Amino acid sequence: MTARQAAGADATARYVPGADVIPEAARRAEDAVVIPEAAGRRAEDAGGTSALAARIAGMISTACDGRLTSEEILASGTSLSALGVTSLALLRLIDAVEDEFDVTLDLGGGAPYLDSFPLLVGYVAARTS
Repeated sequence: MTARQAAGADATARYVPGADVIPEAARRAEDAVVIPEAAGRRAEDAGGTSALAARIAGMISTACDGRLTSEEILASGTSLSALGVTSLALLRLIDAVEDEFDVTLDLGGGAPYLDSFPLLVGYVAARTS
């Protein structure tokens, strides 16, 4: 193996998705995706959804002025925006979740946990357990 091949292999081994962004922002984005996925799996109980998921679904319903029911949110596999959650409803939801669970929902870095119900539940679960 040549030095160039070794350097290329080493660079590939250390490649981190999002490396073109500021390292701190990349770490926060990674935490927002990786941590909630694991926490979301832990948050599910034998019946399928946790009490936390039900509480957050109710908060989403309230933020949407009842246009969505908790049951629709819990049963849906689509994103919150696909369900019809508006930007105003999302801001209401952020305020409610931050007040209720004493967590910070940062809008920076794309905040993928704000568009996916399971990721939002996982994000909150990871920061409240």
